[in-house]
Amino acid sequence: MFEWPDLNTLPSSLAERNMRMFNNSLMSDVNFIVRDSESQRKISIPAHKYVLSIGSPVFYKMFYGDLSEKSDSIELVDADSESLLELFRFMYSDETNLTASCVLRVMYLAEKYMVPALLDECAKFLKNEINAENTWEILRQCEFFRDTEKLQERCWSIVDLQTRQCIRSKGFLSNSQGIVEALVKRESLDIEESELLRALLSWAEEQCKLHSLEPRSENIKKFLSAKVLSHISFKFINDSDLINHCLATGVLDLKDSQFSQELANLDFVPAVSVQPNKGSRPRQGIQPLRCRRLFVNEPPRLFAPYESTNNVCFFADQSVCIRGVRIILSGRNLHDDYVVITKLLDSNRTCVSCVQGNYKVEFGGTEGLPGFDILFTEPVLVKKGAKHFITMFSPAELDLPQRIGKRDEVNCAGVNFYFPDSTHRQFPELIFHPLPPLW
Repeated sequence: MFEWPDLNTLPSSLAERNMRMFNNSLMSDVNFIVRDSESQRKISIPAHKYVLSIGSPVFYKMFYGDLSEKSDSIELVDADSESLLELFRFMYSDETNLTASCVLRVMYLAEKYMVPALLDECAKFLKNEINAENTWEILRQCEFFRDTEKLQERCWSIVDLQTRQCIRSKGFLSNSQGIVEALVKRESLDIEESELLRALLSWAEEQCKLHSLEPRSENIKKFLSAKVLSHISFKFINDSDLINHCLATGVLDLKDSQFSQELANLDFVPAVSVQPNKGSRPRQGIQPLRCRRLFVNEPPRLFAPYESTNNVCFFADQSVCIRGVRIILSGRNLHDDYVVITKLLDSNRTCVSCVQGNYKVEFGGTEGLPGFDILFTEPVLVKKGAKHFITMFSPAELDLPQRIGKRDEVNCAGVNFYFPDSTHRQFPELIFHPLPPLW
């Protein structure tokens, strides 16, 4: 039990004093009985009617209205301990400690008890904090709530753009059958079919463990059903993956075992009796957009050697995925190869993505000028307002235009990009993916 502090240590602000009473039985005059978020057993959470009533008209009517609750112990069947404590934390202190595992449940309680400021905090969290590590958790929560279509669309856009990161995250193995079935139907995934199949097998094995089943072929096939396998293009899976993963686990049977044949000529019959998808092309991903900093009516005419190392600083007014950058050259050495090392750095100058490659000059991009695209291995999620840097190093002397970077602010597809501290010698185009709006 909390002991009243010495006057010399008494918090000076009202918010700090209120926070001392959060989840504290001292002077508590009501208890809420809810499910513990971990053990699922019923537990009691103490609270103070006065604090709850001045922050919520619903609690005011509950405690002081004509039909007020007379009992000092109130059971809430539609709340768990984690979400209720977050509601109370905000009502006691205006602070939040939201996570992907509880944010939708907290939103539900904030709406139920009419706490609009907390609703705004939840909305802000969802706009800025959805990423490859937590998107599965939020999608799983969406299965239990109505009117989450736009939120699901945002989550699936993260899955499409950062597919490899998403399926490598811990949350992927806990997905429901419905989410996995929705995943394999998406032609916009940015992943090879072999890697997707390996992830599905790992998921099925984990489901066996969760259901206390041995990860044998007959049990794996209970989860990798016809609804899943029918959307896998086995034509694009290499021989070794088919042998080591599909045939070894018994997920597929092979009529013709001569793996020396062309893969397209092999006749695969899934062990779950479903005709596999033999699409003519692999999954396509999503085509990126280009944020162009050059004036359309004033293309650069003068070219000069670029410094061996250069960088651009940028941020946006909403979260986006950065796919890469374009470099423009003079075109005088169209047949040359250029070795370039490109890094994406966060505001602390920590490298979040790095790519090294050989590039050939092609015509395209801004004003059809010669140059080449530099794409990162995977799109990188950049949060709203977060300053980032792209640096480029080449041991060769790049012949680049002098008059680049005329605009310090560019609107592209509703996203405002800002380029502070700009110079004339910087990257003319950012290659990016916008994210669908939540509201």
